[in-house]
Amino acid sequence: MLRAVTFDLWQTLILDRPEGLRQARAGRVQGMHDVLVRRGHALSVDEVERAYDAVGEHLETLWKTQRDIGTRGQVRLLLGVLGLDGVLARDEPVMAALEEAYGLPILSALPVANAGAAEVLETLSARGLVLALICNTGRTPGSLLRIVLERLGLGRFLSVLTFSDELGLRKPHAEIFLRTLAALGVPAAEAAHVGDDVTTDVAGARAAGMRAIHLCHPDGASRRSDGAEAIASLAALPAALFAAR
Repeated sequence: MLRAVTFDLWQTLILDRPEGLRQARAGRVQGMHDVLVRRGHALSVDEVERAYDAVGEHLETLWKTQRDIGTRGQVRLLLGVLGLDGVLARDEPVMAALEEAYGLPILSALPVANAGAAEVLETLSARGLVLALICNTGRTPGSLLRIVLERLGLGRFLSVLTFSDELGLRKPHAEIFLRTLAALGVPAAEAAHVGDDVTTDVAGARAAGMRAIHLCHPDGASRRSDGAEAIASLAALPAALFAAR
């Protein structure tokens, strides 16, 4: 019996906009530059931008270990690249200002809801299923992604929101799925997970004992479903979930 469905966030429930990504990046770099200059550090925007890119490379390596750090950790990495970690790490007002500058640009450069996302969530909720989110965060923390979901009209359907920066673990680590299911009070055998990435969503859900459904679309992370159930759009999800198996 199916009792719960969990969803990936990026490229599943919401989609990046290229102009939004550019705007958010520029806002983060400029905002952190301005905070550091006000603190008395004569840095150019280009220097901060290079440090920002170096943090991205470090994160890609870290994320491959299925571990995660929050915004504070990312800011400290950036300060380390700039040679300022020891100077500023204990200055709480400055660290808080840097975290704000790092995270807030997403709210001025909102992604968009995937086509049919709200309608599908409403349909599944009306069928009595409990719904949750399991998200590998990037530069934007879960605290702000909650606001994004509310602004896009999706948050009200999701009973549990699990973000990798808050848990310290990333998909495909089975624990991030199991903790979400525990919060829902639903065993893995009675839950399905939907996502666009075969290496994180499908593999992680399978490792946790869940049913895995690959959202296979042109803007998704994976074009091949590797034997998993596949749907081409969110609109096809209700029929796939309730089809005879």
